[in-house]
Order: sequence, then structure tokens, then C-alpha cells
Amino acid sequence: MIGGALMAMFTMIASATYLRMGFFTPLYAIAVPLIGQHPLLTSITDGGFYLAPGPALLGLVVHLLWSALWGLIFGLLARRLHLTAGRAIIGGLVYGVLVMLVMFFVVLPSVGASYLLRLLGGWSFWLIIAHALFYGVFLGLWPVLQPQFFTGSPYYPGRNLH
Repeated sequence: MIGGALMAMFTMIASATYLRMGFFTPLYAIAVPLIGQHPLLTSITDGGFYLAPGPALLGLVVHLLWSALWGLIFGLLARRLHLTAGRAIIGGLVYGVLVMLVMFFVVLPSVGASYLLRLLGGWSFWLIIAHALFYGVFLGLWPVLQPQFFTGSPYYPGRNLH
């Protein structure tokens, strides 16, 4: 969830600065399948600091839940593959990009929101940076900073019974 929160902060700052959309635009985009387009379109056209607290909070919660789910899957893969040190960080980078691709090409179309990429300007470098660096690298740092969760027996974390 830390990687997801950092990614959200990066995309919000990018949205409000060089993309010239609203600060909360990324959160509204995440909430679109649940609440509709109105807050998102208002945020994009306003280009400033439009705040609708309910939709913004909903977008943040949904984003953090997805981040936690994808992080759990990464943790299980990292443990299974014994990812440590540099391999964990590179694995996190690659995994972050793969998560982005799955979200854009599988999840968004399945919830009827495949048009969001066109609406937000399509593929851009900031989306890849957000997913790879701000989400993926922080996932990859998890096995590096807490190796006891990624080595040893699957039944006794931190103990190697082999």
C-alpha cells in the first residue's frame, strides 16, 4: 500500500503541474466505474483545484485496495521465486509495468472504462514512471528490507527447514 500511496501522490502532482489537469483527477479517474464521469470531467476542464471529497476518497480507497491486492500477489511470487537484492528490485520494476498493462487492458475494459486512457491523454511516460518506479520499485524493496518474509520455509516464516 505504501507503493500505491506514493504512486497516487506522484500522479496527483503530475496531473496538477505539467499535465495541467486537476490535482485530484487521478483519483476521480479511478472512481469513474463506480460513480460516473462528472467529477473527472469537471476536474479535467477546471484544470485547478476542484475537490469533490466523496469521489476523491472513493478513488483513493479503491486505488489502495488494488495496490494491496497486487502487492500481495507480488509478495507471494517473490517468496516463491526467492527474489532478493537486485533481482527483487528489477522484479518489482517489471511487475509494476505488468500490473499497469493488466489494469489497462483487462480490468478497465471489464468495468466498462476502457475509454479512460483516451480521455486522460493516452499512454504517457508519467503512467509508466508511476507504475514502474513509484509502485514497482517500492514492491521490489520489500524483500530487500524484510528478507525474513521471503526466505525459509513457507510454513515457518524466517526459518529455513530444508
